[in-house]
Amino acid sequence: MGTKPAPRVVFESSEMHRTAPSDVHFASMDEINDSSMDPTRLYGRTKLAMILFAKYGLRDRVIKPNGDNVYALSVHPGAVNTAMQQQWKDAYPGITGKLLSNAMLFAGRDVEQGSYSALWCCTADEIEEKNMNGYYFNDPGQPGKETSQASDENLGAALWDLSERIIKDKLGADALVDWSAKE
Repeated sequence: MGTKPAPRVVFESSEMHRTAPSDVHFASMDEINDSSMDPTRLYGRTKLAMILFAKYGLRDRVIKPNGDNVYALSVHPGAVNTAMQQQWKDAYPGITGKLLSNAMLFAGRDVEQGSYSALWCCTADEIEEKNMNGYYFNDPGQPGKETSQASDENLGAALWDLSERIIKDKLGADALVDWSAKE
């Protein structure tokens, strides 16, 4: 028997990370709670955060410093025909929302097809063989082309720092424990 594969954490991101606002800084709660941002940009910012968190958060700030054999990855499942596609109608009332919903449902993948990228990331030997930790994939075995924001180490650090501040604010200063701390 061979060795067991390393554990993997796979984030469902999206090519929609391209719609994140160009002025994202992950600097404050005010920025995160900006009520003037439209739904597409909010969604894009969330998907950008997942790519950044996998690569510059989990991989660079937890896995590497501790020498853990864990892989953090992010994937684009494709436009998948789920109830989520109906939300375009709510996000953009009128003909625009109807057109977007119908286009996504027509061109989208079924749910099974939408799971392929994540399943590939969870099981492919290539991930470990090529040390693809932190990678973003847009199809099984196909590294995605990230935006410059998704490749910005400083933006990833800002996201991590903001996340820590939010956790401490909501749960208390002692809510975060060092990953390698011994009891």
